[in-house]
Amino acid sequence: MGDVVTVRLMRHAPTKENLEKRYIGWTDSPLIEPSVIPTVDTAVHKVYGSDLLRCRETAARYFPQASYISDARFRESNFGDFEGKNYDELKSDTRYCAWLDDPIKTTPPNGEGFDVFCARVIEGFKALPKEAMDTVLVVHGGVIRALLVAFAPVEKPFWSYNVPHDRMFTLRFSRDAWKEGTRCMSLSEEPITAKPTM
Repeated sequence: MGDVVTVRLMRHAPTKENLEKRYIGWTDSPLIEPSVIPTVDTAVHKVYGSDLLRCRETAARYFPQASYISDARFRESNFGDFEGKNYDELKSDTRYCAWLDDPIKTTPPNGEGFDVFCARVIEGFKALPKEAMDTVLVVHGGVIRALLVAFAPVEKPFWSYNVPHDRMFTLRFSRDAWKEGTRCMSLSEEPITAKPTM
């Protein structure tokens, strides 16, 4: 198994806006209660992830011995004029309805297009150091979906993945696939901790 590279993808713990089902792509919201988030692994010494506070706070709790390497390419999609709002506040906005009907081809006003978002995330992922055998990322739900679409063993649609706050996705790459940026050999999903964060 020496030639297998493992990448663990974890979503940040919940924010107040997450519980209120608001769109918070680039909004820099803190976690609700970082102090109650359990430690996951004290042996991890390096974690990669989004530069936004909710990911940095989560990583600090999950991996207290790790240094955190932030990369803005791992940010959630920018929801533009929809940032900070939820369905009830937007449902009468025709631009929002058009985006909901086809979020792949429609861009939120003053926001980020789907293809631009996915390309940014994949670029960040392919830039991760190739020599590590085990890499941990603390990122956002949309980022995890984008990475699973691009790198899971079998291609599936973006919205087919359910990415809650308390689940971890583990991708196992052959050394060659990891270096070349191609699909992994296997994908598994398990709870991040025995006591979920949500």
